[in-house]
Amino acid sequence: MVDQVAKPLARPVRVWSLDATPGKIRAGADGEDHPSELISFLRTLPKEVASKRDMVDTLIREGFSKDVAQWVVTNLRQSSRSASSATSFSWVFDLDGIAQMYQSYEETNLWKIVEDVPRGVHVKFLKAERSLHRWALEDLQRIHAAEELAAEEGGGVEMHVLEDAGHWVHADNPDGLFKILSFSFQGV
Repeated sequence: MVDQVAKPLARPVRVWSLDATPGKIRAGADGEDHPSELISFLRTLPKEVASKRDMVDTLIREGFSKDVAQWVVTNLRQSSRSASSATSFSWVFDLDGIAQMYQSYEETNLWKIVEDVPRGVHVKFLKAERSLHRWALEDLQRIHAAEELAAEEGGGVEMHVLEDAGHWVHADNPDGLFKILSFSFQGV
C-alpha cells in the first residue's frame, strides 16, 4: 500500500503484516504444507465433490496436514439439487484469483519499505509463535534493526509475537490477536 499509492497518504499510516515476512518466501520443511502445492493440487480436482469428509481424506492422503484439509473444505458449499438426487458440494473460491494473489505475494519484496520507512508510517509485524511460515533468523534480525532505525527517523517498525497461535492467527488465538491489534486503533 505504502509503495503503490500515487499520492501522499494522510499520516499516521499503520500497516500490519500478519505472519508474513517482507521478503522472499521460504518453503516449509518436509511434511509442512506449502500454498503453491495446495493450489496446484486443488486445480486437479473436479468442480463438485460428493463429500467433505472424503475430500479431507483425499487431501491428507496427498500429504497435506489435517488442519489444512479441514480448512480447505470450509470452501465447499452444498450444491442445489433436486430432492431425488445425491448431495454434492461445489467449491466457492476463485482458485485462479487465489493463484494470482499468491504468486504476487511470492514475487513481492518489500524490504526497501521496511528498511527505509517513510516518516509517519508504522509497519507492524505479527509472528505466530507456532508459525509454519519460515521466519529466517536473518529476517528477524533485519526487522529488529529496522525497528531501531525507524524510531530515529520518525517512522515505526515493530515486531510482535502472538503466543499459542499457528499461521492462522485469527482462528488460533483471536483474543490474543485482538489484544495486540487493538493498541494500534487507539487515537485513530
